[in-house]
Amino acid sequence: MSQMQPSQWLEWICSSKTLDELRDNYDQWASRYDADVSDVWSVVPTAGATMLAQHTPNKQHTVLDVGAGTGLAGVVLTSFGFQHLIGIDISPSMLKQAEAKGVYQSLVCCTIGDSEFGKIEPVESMIATGVFAKTHAGPTELTCLRAKLQPGGVLVFTARQSFLPVLQTTLEQPGWEQIDAKVLPIYDDPMHLLAYRANAN
Repeated sequence: MSQMQPSQWLEWICSSKTLDELRDNYDQWASRYDADVSDVWSVVPTAGATMLAQHTPNKQHTVLDVGAGTGLAGVVLTSFGFQHLIGIDISPSMLKQAEAKGVYQSLVCCTIGDSEFGKIEPVESMIATGVFAKTHAGPTELTCLRAKLQPGGVLVFTARQSFLPVLQTTLEQPGWEQIDAKVLPIYDDPMHLLAYRANAN
């Protein structure tokens, strides 16, 4: 695909109407993704990985990178000393780009909650940047991720301000608590970066 401005590619990818269309669009974008998002979006996985590192002192913990894409968050997590990374994404072409970065112990092409996702063992930490959005993932997927998080584990994720109300009821459920929050003032619709810890119950 030809190079687009940040506002254009954001509008384009979020206009995907079905999961299959979303997958096809990411497959189409994969080879240019890193170059297209470097000026704007790259601060998001960096901030997410930084927040996860702050709340995960044991860098030997397994981290599930949800919506790993081309592996931008994985590269930053590795720089913080994390050595056990599992990446999942719906796009095989994006995962090929991630594989080339050489930072993941395994990569799984799946959707949140499908049979392949079900085979993944519960983990101590998760990161999901750019996952919770229109057509991408919502309350059902957030619940699935919470179920994969070990007691005491941390989930760091992003959601644009306009999408947060969609997740609010799920976020208020018992069993976990918010431990950190930051607003990233990119786009006209600010990106919220949140960290939640799973309670032992």
